[in-house]
Amino acid sequence: MKVSIVTPWLNHSELCPVYERSVKGAQVIVVDNGSIESHKWAILAMVKHLGGVYIRNEENRLFAAANNQGLEQATGEIVLFMNNDVECRPGFLDKVAADVKPGGLYGPSLLVKHGLAYLEGWCIAAYREVWLSLKGWDAEYYSGLYWEDNDLCWRAAQMGYTLNEVAWPVYHYNNYTSGNMPGAMDKSAENEAKFLERVRAGEAA
Repeated sequence: MKVSIVTPWLNHSELCPVYERSVKGAQVIVVDNGSIESHKWAILAMVKHLGGVYIRNEENRLFAAANNQGLEQATGEIVLFMNNDVECRPGFLDKVAADVKPGGLYGPSLLVKHGLAYLEGWCIAAYREVWLSLKGWDAEYYSGLYWEDNDLCWRAAQMGYTLNEVAWPVYHYNNYTSGNMPGAMDKSAENEAKFLERVRAGEAA
């Protein structure tokens, strides 16, 4: 079964060797969110070596919008959104193909905030038809970063999709990239409030 992996990327080409080993065998779609020249060429070379798709944004369109750009190019039955700071062990793609079923979202990290379960967006997969029915990630409602995965999973649950935690052989270098991005957390509290507003409106409807 074909798996497409969509990864937004900004600078940090030092991650390329581990990432390339991790994703071999998948259709790889990297969305470059405005990396500077020295990183851009290394990222592009890696994607070419993988036979993947390279999408270049001259400015940072952020996580959700980049994911949606990648989804448009994905041809696999399963589409996996994965950060660039994730290391996957051998057998990873086989596990994804075996575990992901129609009607649900799958990922290695299931958390609960405000009483609502969600799969962390650094590694989350579903059938392509599921993503299309959800209309991808909401790149308009939220500004900055964070809470887009909470929103995605809440909308999925509202539509009857299940959220499934799976034991995939992955390691996340947590906040490796966002931790080095100035202002990455600036909109987190605002996005949290907007998410809760959306949930309350949905519950009242």
